[in-house]
Amino acid sequence: MKHFYPLALLLLISSLTIGAAAKHAGGILTPIHNSTKHGAYTIETIGDTLHQAKPENTRLIIRVAGADKKLIKPESIVLIDKSGAAIKPVFREDRKVGHEENTGLPVSVGGYGDSSGAHLSNVGVDLGKLFGSKGDYAYTKVDWPKEQFTGDKRLQIVMPGGQAIVLQLTSLAR
Repeated sequence: MKHFYPLALLLLISSLTIGAAAKHAGGILTPIHNSTKHGAYTIETIGDTLHQAKPENTRLIIRVAGADKKLIKPESIVLIDKSGAAIKPVFREDRKVGHEENTGLPVSVGGYGDSSGAHLSNVGVDLGKLFGSKGDYAYTKVDWPKEQFTGDKRLQIVMPGGQAIVLQLTSLAR
């Protein structure tokens, strides 16, 4: 009977560990902030910190930089399941540098003094806000249905020129 208790305790601990690993492998994940190097590329990911995705979706924000630190717009971003099938996102948006998240008016008011000390003011229109951002690529937002964003999937990012980077989804989400 003395040997039974340690054996029972060992079986209980191992069953809990196996159960937790199985739940993590197939369960729905939430993206975390992560930065990883893959060859010459640095891939930075984060979840939807502003909660802009639809409630039924999981959003992943991705930024890829090359060896020269310049940002690279991926050709495609998909999830790969166990059978190797590609699951396209239900939403993708490539954002540019300088894109304003707020919806403020495109008007600015400023003041300056002239040589006589008089205070003058000027009103200007911010054409960048009025006509949208025209900057370089900055990052990509992609959404998948929550039930698809699970630990048994991999994230595939295809670069211009066709090079594919594959990351285990559990390295980007918990």
